[in-house]
Amino acid sequence: MQRAPETLMMLALVGLLGACGAQDGQTDMVADEGSPEGAANVGQIDPIAELPPPTDHTIVDGQRESAGSVDLAPTPDELSRNLRRMSVPQLKDAIRNATGGVYWHDGRGNDMLDLLAPTLGVPNYLDITSEDLEAALVFQKFLGDGVRSVCAESIQNDLDMSAEDRVMIRFVDPDVAWDGADDAQKAAIDRNLAYMRLRITGHHSDNPEDPEMVRLRWLWRSVTHATGEPSRGWRAVCVGLMSSPEFFLY
Repeated sequence: MQRAPETLMMLALVGLLGACGAQDGQTDMVADEGSPEGAANVGQIDPIAELPPPTDHTIVDGQRESAGSVDLAPTPDELSRNLRRMSVPQLKDAIRNATGGVYWHDGRGNDMLDLLAPTLGVPNYLDITSEDLEAALVFQKFLGDGVRSVCAESIQNDLDMSAEDRVMIRFVDPDVAWDGADDAQKAAIDRNLAYMRLRITGHHSDNPEDPEMVRLRWLWRSVTHATGEPSRGWRAVCVGLMSSPEFFLY
């Protein structure tokens, strides 16, 4: 009698499983013949003895604690915004405050920063609706033009004023040069440099060996030596401070 194909397939599968089971049983018996317990341990696995801890671990309160060095996650930096430059109104106020009221004008009383406002990123609300506060090359070019004019006028005003009314050169005689100056005069020069830095940029240091103070002193001495006029040295210091990012970035 012929069997159905499904029946033949089932018989073949049962036979295959039986053969595999018999083979596994022989393997277990052979593996356990040498064991001390003999056939009683057939099919059982001996527990693995606890391995000693690694050399870079120590036992603390019965627990394994890593004694090796690990790389900790870095501490996230404090959230802060990117630096940006002053707006035109802020720049106008900062220049006037630093110089005691002097501003960049065209000779007829017109504020040059107002005239150049569209070029300096002030929106006209037709083509541009948001103010550009990037310290681009155009901004720095006009800023350099403006501070040279403002510093020249401010230092000249100090030369024409009495000592108690001066704005920039307050703690030293404007005619004193470094060469030939005594210790008291050199200390007064350093004091005036620190004062100008504080007045213009808001940064202050009482240490004459501070790197920024050393640079300012070198600038003043170099220009004074080259021109023979200490007032030109003070003008250069004014221009250098107002042109620096410490002045127009915040």
